[in-house]
Amino acid sequence: TRRVRLRSSTNAEDLPGFNGAGLYRSVVIEANATDAALSEAIRAVWASTWNLQAHQERSFFRIDESRVAMAVLVQESIDDDVVDGVAITANPFNEGRPAYFINAQVAGDEGGSVTSARADQVPEQVIYYTYGESGEFERIARSSLTRGAAVMTDAELVHLAGALRAIHERFVPDPWDRAHAMDVEFILHGPRRELVVVQARPYSPRYDQ
Repeated sequence: TRRVRLRSSTNAEDLPGFNGAGLYRSVVIEANATDAALSEAIRAVWASTWNLQAHQERSFFRIDESRVAMAVLVQESIDDDVVDGVAITANPFNEGRPAYFINAQVAGDEGGSVTSARADQVPEQVIYYTYGESGEFERIARSSLTRGAAVMTDAELVHLAGALRAIHERFVPDPWDRAHAMDVEFILHGPRRELVVVQARPYSPRYDQ
């Protein structure tokens, strides 16, 4: 009885040296959809494995096409999102300063996207340091859609960091492990701007030697 979102998730993204964000398709199913409509939507997500852009990107990075596979994550569609975001539970700029790297963008009719942004769109970017107990963070970029205003409040960033910490510690329990992290997609939705974690996947930070 609710709208459902079929989200693509392949084994040909979030790889060392290959991001793949935005290459594949997700489909929204209207409430009370027929079995035929659901079946067609699942096929559409699976088929996006072979859209032209995805094929060209994988070919350029020499990914073995015979090993590419698609999974479909089925979840209730949340349509009143006001902020869309992606966070990495590692500091991609400085291995010696542990932090979360948070990208957030306003959503809605006038908003944008982090994973499928246009070339002229810049999200809010935050480095949230995780060493010590002060919860120190800095905004290193402002959203190009807000005229300099913050996308997330300080309190929302602190709340998000708590969720990121719980996810990271569940999947990367060794606090000294710098080779593994998590890639977390999240939204803030509704008038109360409630946090929802959409999905979390393994991520391998790479640092220049």
